[in-house]
Amino acid sequence: MGIVSEMVIWLRTHAIASGLDSVATVSAPDRWHRLTITARESGHVVLAVRYTDLSTSRLHNLAGALDQRGWDLDEDAQGATARFPPGSEPTTAAFEILAALTLSGAPSDVRTARAFDADGGAVRLR
Repeated sequence: MGIVSEMVIWLRTHAIASGLDSVATVSAPDRWHRLTITARESGHVVLAVRYTDLSTSRLHNLAGALDQRGWDLDEDAQGATARFPPGSEPTTAAFEILAALTLSGAPSDVRTARAFDADGGAVRLR
């Protein structure tokens, strides 16, 4: 929990300080869902999952579970997002990140995260 909270803090801090939106992508093995964490320069944090690489059964399970958690279906119906306003606690987003990563089961690999800002510069997540 602490690592994910720190990741949200560092990503949000970079976005606000640099004035550039920043995105971290959390890895996933093939046919599992990756998660992106976007920090806007305004302080908003947006979590997103895309369904394009998922099997039909995993897509239905994940989409249903995210819907139950209050995520919004994307306009193209190929993913879902959750939004956290400026000033929201990083732990709130972190709990949602951890929950979303383990929906439809948890793969046995180690998840990694890489982050970049809107100019393509690497963002340190500590």
